Amino acid sequence: MLRTRAERLFTAGATVLALALPAHAPMALAAEPPQGPECSWGIKSNPDTVNIAYPDLDVTYWAHEFVPVPGERLVIKGQYPAARYFSFHVYDSRAVPLDSVYDARIAPDPGSANPYLAQPLPGSGNSYTEYVDFKAAPSNPAPNTLYVGDGSQGNPAPLATLMYRVYVPNAPAEPAGGVPLPQLTLQTESGTTLQSYGACASSSIETGGQLNEEIANSNYPPGAPTPPIEGATNPPTWSRALTGKLIGVFANQQNAYLAATISRQYGGIVVIHGKAPTFPDTRAGEPAYATRQLRYWSICENNKETTRVISCAADYHAAINHGYYTYVISDPDARPANATASNGVTWLPWGGIFPDGYVILRNLLPAPTFAQAVQNVGETSSPQAVMGPYFPSTVYCAKGTFESGGWKACAQGH
Repeated sequence: MLRTRAERLFTAGATVLALALPAHAPMALAAEPPQGPECSWGIKSNPDTVNIAYPDLDVTYWAHEFVPVPGERLVIKGQYPAARYFSFHVYDSRAVPLDSVYDARIAPDPGSANPYLAQPLPGSGNSYTEYVDFKAAPSNPAPNTLYVGDGSQGNPAPLATLMYRVYVPNAPAEPAGGVPLPQLTLQTESGTTLQSYGACASSSIETGGQLNEEIANSNYPPGAPTPPIEGATNPPTWSRALTGKLIGVFANQQNAYLAATISRQYGGIVVIHGKAPTFPDTRAGEPAYATRQLRYWSICENNKETTRVISCAADYHAAINHGYYTYVISDPDARPANATASNGVTWLPWGGIFPDGYVILRNLLPAPTFAQAVQNVGETSSPQAVMGPYFPSTVYCAKGTFESGGWKACAQGH
């Protein structure tokens, strides 16, 4: 089985710190060739063992590493999953995206229909074919084709990663959306098959998330120091994030991100309040192509140093009250009694072994008319000015204050 760098860091008695992968470290997912039967996807995300680059817990990620040899290409044969969203991205060895395509822009095979555009007619097929060409994109790119470039981007190594994402499958127990994983074939440009891979993932460690759950359920030790955290302010400051060109974190090109660093130095409870964008609730039977402000949004609590995610609550999990959300981040022992869904509050665990946190707000595929999306926040513009009521107003608060008056009491004086 192919084992990733992250997997090799995991051993039966390892502490969570042994899983840490600094954000500035090389982000290659694999460091040795696959052994035995080869799968299309060398690794599958896992909240315990493959938890790097701030993944979203409502998404499953599969990755395939390859060396782009001129004159060759990858062929992707797949079926449209029953899910909120899916995409393919190609990244260079720094985890910086080179190209991408998402569901609605993948044309179907003859006789098939794309369910992300409209309801398919009875009897329609469900298949598509996508290509990854190992060359620079021409002025008129071919349909259903991704390009990894010819090295002119200054890529530091001839290694690339193809990543397949599936967001919010309709059936929670089917992360691939009820269809087989796409099957990869390595071909020459003329169509001669060089190698075929199985429609499978070769991840060898499936732990069920117990380690991440243990981190989420832990409390910061009483009396432990709360050192100053770089980038943390009181109140927390939100800004556009994960858009760097030199060091990547496998960012999704259809997403835009706001992020804020939080620190226990300023308090153990963080309260976030804002207007909730509309979204297609595919778990409730709405189609992904329904006209809404965003295809998907979520708020996740992460650790900045290890780039691991601790907890997330996406749009359909959020307790939305009169069109607004309230999130509370704390350790379990510090959770206010009224921080519950029945009170219109979504609670996220901080992660009791970490003095800091890194909160990420994702906005995916905004409608052209949704001017308040994170995508419209420029490098020098104010997120609050652009987003208006959709901006995630955030403060530190005392447990008793929240219990007595909710987010309004916490917001007073800020």
